[in-house]
Parts: sequence; C-alpha cells; structure tokens
Amino acid sequence: MKFIKQILFYTVIIITACLISCKKDPVFRTYDKPELTINTNDGRLANDAIHFFKDTVYILATNINRNKGQKLIVDAGTLVKVNDGIAITINQGARIEAVGSVSEPIVFTSSAYKGTPGYIGSNNQNEHSWLGIAIYGNYPNLIDSTAAGTGILNFVRIEFAGRSRSNSQGLPSLLLQNVGRGTTIKNIQISYSVFYSSFQISGGNFNATNLISYASCNSDFNLLDGYKGMLQNILAYRHPYFSPQLGSGTTLAGLLISGDETFPVISNMTVLGPDLQLGTNLKYLDTLRPGFGSRVAGFVATGGQFRIHNSVVMGFPEGAVYIDGKKAAKLLENGQSNFWHSLYHSNDSLRTFYLTPKIYKHYTSQDLKILLLRPPFGSQEIFISAAFMFTDPFNFDVNPNPFPKAGSPVLTGADFTDDPLFTDPFFNKVTYRGAIGTDNWLQGWTNFIPLQTNYNN
Repeated sequence: MKFIKQILFYTVIIITACLISCKKDPVFRTYDKPELTINTNDGRLANDAIHFFKDTVYILATNINRNKGQKLIVDAGTLVKVNDGIAITINQGARIEAVGSVSEPIVFTSSAYKGTPGYIGSNNQNEHSWLGIAIYGNYPNLIDSTAAGTGILNFVRIEFAGRSRSNSQGLPSLLLQNVGRGTTIKNIQISYSVFYSSFQISGGNFNATNLISYASCNSDFNLLDGYKGMLQNILAYRHPYFSPQLGSGTTLAGLLISGDETFPVISNMTVLGPDLQLGTNLKYLDTLRPGFGSRVAGFVATGGQFRIHNSVVMGFPEGAVYIDGKKAAKLLENGQSNFWHSLYHSNDSLRTFYLTPKIYKHYTSQDLKILLLRPPFGSQEIFISAAFMFTDPFNFDVNPNPFPKAGSPVLTGADFTDDPLFTDPFFNKVTYRGAIGTDNWLQGWTNFIPLQTNYNN
C-alpha cells in the first residue's frame, strides 16, 4: 500500500511539474520580427548590393533605385512593407534577385495596418498604397545572355500597389519593360492593384508562368509595345465589389493586348469575372453606355497578333472576347492570330463575342462568333457560369476556391499539337484548360485574403 502511495505521490509531482513547464514554454507563442526602416539617409542605399534578410521586416520610407551594376537581393520568407507613394525601381543594367519558395514566399505589401483595396479619390487621407515594382531591361540587346538579365522574381506576392495619394504619378503594380530572356519571372501573385494594371509587360521577349492578378481595379494583364513571349498558367481573378477605374475610352480587361508588334503566345489562361455577383460594381457595365467608349471584357485586343490556346474566359457581364482594332480583326480572320481549344462565357450571351461595328470590312460580332467557334478550333460557348463547376470561386470573405470539381469541362480538352508554337518545350502539356486544373500550383504561397492578414502588426 505504501508503495502505491509513493507512486501516486511522484506521479502528481511529475504531472504538476509538466503543467508548470508547459505554461512557461514559449513554443506556441509567435514572436513578431524586428522591423527596420530604410530612410533616405540609410547607408545601404549607396551599396552596390542591398540585401534584405528574412529575420527582419523592412519598412521602405524612401524609393529604392538600383542602377547599372547594382543589385537588390531579397531572401525567401522576407516581408517588405512599403510606405505610401514609394517605388522599387530596377533600371537597365541592374538586377533584382527575389527568390522565395512555396513555404516561404517573399511579400511586398503596404506598410499601413490595412492596405486600401481600391482607389478612393485624389488626396484622400484614407487611401494607402505604394507605387509598385518597375524593372527596365535592355531588350533587344543581349537578348539571350543570362548575365545581362534583370534578375529573378519567383514565389513573390505584391499587394496594395499601383498608386497612392502621396504621389500623383501612377504605375502598374509590376512593370516589366524591355525585359529579355535572361530574366526569370514565375510564381507571382499581385493583389489589389489600386489604380493601374496588375501586370504591365511593355516590349521585351521573356517567358513566364504561374502569374496571378487578384482583385485589380484596372486590367489584370496589359501586354503592349511589341512584347513577344510565351506565357502559361495565367489567372486573372476579378473581385466584384471594388470599383474599376474607367474614363472615356479606357479599358478594363482580364487580358489586354495592344500595339502592332505585340505577339504573345499563351496557354492555360483563366479569366474569372465578377459574374454579376451581388454587389458587382456598375463600372462593369460601362461598355453599354452610349458614347462612353469604354471596353469592358474578359479579353480585349485593340492591336497586335496573338495565339491563345486552352483557356477559359468566364463571368464578365458584357463580353468574353472584344476585338476593337482593324489589324487585330484581320489577323484573326486570316489565321495569323488564333484563340483555340477554349471555353467562353459572358453573362449577356448576345455579347460573348463582340467586334466593334464597322471596324473591319462588313464583319459583325456574329461573324466573330462563327469564326472562333468553328469545329476544328475545339472551342465552346458556355451559357451558364455554374456549368464550369468551379468549387467555390466567390467565397471572398473566407478564401475563394477557383479549382474545378470532378466532371468540369475545364478538366479536359487541351491541345498542344495543331499549332507548332505550342509544341515548344516551354509549355507543360497538360490535359486541362485554363490556369488551374489538376495541378495545384497555388498551394502554399498564395494569399487571397490579404485584407484580413496581420503582417507583423
């Protein structure tokens, strides 16, 4: 009996000690990282290499300009918070090396406690956003020289950029101008571009994959000024509530192509429009206003040549494909441009395919529809957005899920064989159409609720 009492006594002691130690053990406590503010007088700005480490949160209170021979290096897992009106600029001859990972993406976001989800007026004190990242290459010089490239962006998120009340100059969240193939661009998510496009690719010739534009207030992907390159897994994901910025003659598109020499080759693009969800901003209907002149559609071409395969355009209220340029229409009609093996939807089925009246010969929007839906091209018009069978694409308050369910038409129908450009080794020859199918390349590093994310605050 005495032996049993001793066992019980020591057991109580051990349990008590364990409970006490567990209460003091900090293993479950999350410590904020130390923050370091980079001001105009910071000595790092004069160094040839500026290096941001993941054990520190950086607050940019001054512009970061890298010039010829200089670098900006950002380690995986680093958080960079940027003050209103501040920009990061990589000029010709400079490099940025921002290499994150699935588990440790690099995040560039607003330094405000809450970034602004949309432009709310000139000099409005409640608006918080920064100017974004601009990278300037020297294409077509030294096109294929890796040493001449402007660097690498991989597993990077850019949030609440594009414009700020403290600086009237506007820039896209990510500007890639005259960038050549020595530069690596992949696994980039841009969320809440406040006033300008999420991605603006101006000139250059580089390939990129796994690009996301989420909740932009302007066009998602703006390709212009002679850009030539290959793109795969391109997701333009609209949020219905935030006001697009439209004036007379402006364009709101998931993908916008302009400029006579522009010629992208794209596979597996998905454009998810607002689909007239409750609260959809009326700017999405501006195409219908007589004399207003805006172009609002999932895909808009005002010029240039293009090859787009294996893609999905869904949920724009007044247009899936909008052609507004004589040369763009001509190249499409004669087969130099094509848009094949794709699925098209608009909430107004009479405007799923839209050709500006009298812009090209006697052709009409009906002619455009007949052309794009010719049986050999393997495309299909879908009249009800639910038929795409996306899992939960409009659950914005929790975490939207745009992945297709089993049986979705998105999961089959891709083809890389009937256009030689798509046999290039760059393209991953998947069976699904659209940016997201059986490969969950979004998992781990993306964030669709940055408005609810506490960044070291």
